[in-house]
Amino acid sequence: MRIAFKAATVITDVLADDAVDDAIVLVEDDLIAWAGPAAAAPAGEHPVVDLGERVLLPGLMDAHVHLAFDAGADPVASMLARDEEARLDGMRLAARQLVDSGVTFARDLGAPAGLSARIRDEIRAGKTPGPRLMVAGRPLTRPNGHCWFMGNEIDGPDRARAAVGEEIEAGADLVKVMVTGGRMTPGTDPLRFEVSEAALAAIVDEAHRLGVTVAAHALSTVGVRAAAAAGVDSVEHATFISPEGGDGYDAAVVRDLVSAGTGVCPTLGVAGAHAHPIPLDVRGGWVAQLHAAGVPILAGTDSGIPRHPHVGGVVDGLRGLVASGLSVRQALAAATESGMRAAGLEKAGAIKPGYLADLIAVDTDPRSGVDALLDPAFVVAAGRVVKDTIAVT
Repeated sequence: MRIAFKAATVITDVLADDAVDDAIVLVEDDLIAWAGPAAAAPAGEHPVVDLGERVLLPGLMDAHVHLAFDAGADPVASMLARDEEARLDGMRLAARQLVDSGVTFARDLGAPAGLSARIRDEIRAGKTPGPRLMVAGRPLTRPNGHCWFMGNEIDGPDRARAAVGEEIEAGADLVKVMVTGGRMTPGTDPLRFEVSEAALAAIVDEAHRLGVTVAAHALSTVGVRAAAAAGVDSVEHATFISPEGGDGYDAAVVRDLVSAGTGVCPTLGVAGAHAHPIPLDVRGGWVAQLHAAGVPILAGTDSGIPRHPHVGGVVDGLRGLVASGLSVRQALAAATESGMRAAGLEKAGAIKPGYLADLIAVDTDPRSGVDALLDPAFVVAAGRVVKDTIAVT
């Protein structure tokens, strides 16, 4: 099926600052077939959706979400108290909230066995509104390690290899490994490297052999160092906390990240920054140095944990990148083509022929400020209109 979308301005490439006024974007199935001036649009019999004076741009990415968490005061207890169907209903709601906020691609980086793959498949089939999803399934963690309550526990390289295969067999698109402890799991240590070097190397080797990427949770310098040395594809959070709890930024580790082509998803927002043990200016300084060194930055929010809602969280994550010193365009790029490429999604995040048809329309130009992206009026995900407040106003 072909459908055209007409808008006063179409931003075709965020980082290159390419835009076309009075433009048409022609979509066929779930791909962009053509984009350019309305006067030059291909002729043909297809509906045209007129978005008026709005700005049309690529849909956004959130590279780190947890659909199974509800962003309440204790999302773990809330999740564990539900039966499977109630968990799935909560995940469906979270997927709807994300896509309504303009997120058309997300990575779910940890959920109870099989649930995230079910939601992904429902979205693909058009049964549940939501973003395109890459799902990690159960996170790999040491026995009683971070997120053990929904994890796949590993205690050595052989078990680690087997766990990678188990998650992929269960439908995972990538692998998540807990390199350090986490603040949401009592008895684990965010400062400590909590899996062995041999196990981490086995995870990366087996995942890459099977054609999937590895995302590594790391909340301290020692964890980031281990993840970089193992050659993971992205480091989540990547806080450079030293054993004393202070600033442990390590330029040598950053060089390892650059050499390995490893991206970083800092999950840095503004709204909940006051509750984080590391001040926003310190964390932002790390992000700025990573970006300046050439480390790919992936926009992501950790939505689902306390103070990180699925609704509108993506904009707060972009505010965090801007607060770190990235320009608005650089922050938007981390949520569109360059960030998506670093997350493993090709031909996405720009409005070009052959790219995925994921689009959002907003009332004002986001190149002047990311708050323009709050509550988009119109969202297309995988070629389907999933939100339209224009027709009902």
